Amino acid sequence: MLDANLIPEEQKRIISSEQWLRIVRFLCFGASAILIIGIVLLAPSYIPLYFQNKELQRVFEVQQAAGQKINTDEISASVSKVQAVIISLKQSATNPTGAMGILDLLIANQQGININAFNINKIGNVYITGHADTRNNLLAFEQRLRDSSRFQDITSPLANIIQETDITFNFKGTLKSNYAL
Repeated sequence: MLDANLIPEEQKRIISSEQWLRIVRFLCFGASAILIIGIVLLAPSYIPLYFQNKELQRVFEVQQAAGQKINTDEISASVSKVQAVIISLKQSATNPTGAMGILDLLIANQQGININAFNINKIGNVYITGHADTRNNLLAFEQRLRDSSRFQDITSPLANIIQETDITFNFKGTLKSNYAL
């Protein structure tokens, strides 16, 4: 088949430019459609993020304003005081002083010893009365008191060790100054 184009040259250029113009329009329309579809699909996730960002900015501004109003030096001094109190409480809890340490000593390992009375005064004098099943139990108890290093001296009357069994005893002692009330 013989193909002959009888259209003048000027008309051919106009047709060619019209074809290119249609291609460009089609591509622009396609790009616009894709952009619009993308915006529509991203809008549900963008809108909450936008409001969340606004709220975070507002909270940040409020915190900055509050931080400027609060005197941080006073708070630091207060925190330092609280820390000092906590440290002293921790030290006193790990190192019982006065009667607490002695009570721990009296309560621990009491085989055959019953404490009837325990008296301590402010200057550190300690009076202990009780009952021991045997002389050996009483002597072991007395040795525990001496080994505790809380007492300057402990006196035990001779009457405490005269009997072999069923002994009513009393001790008198003086606490070291760092353990006194």
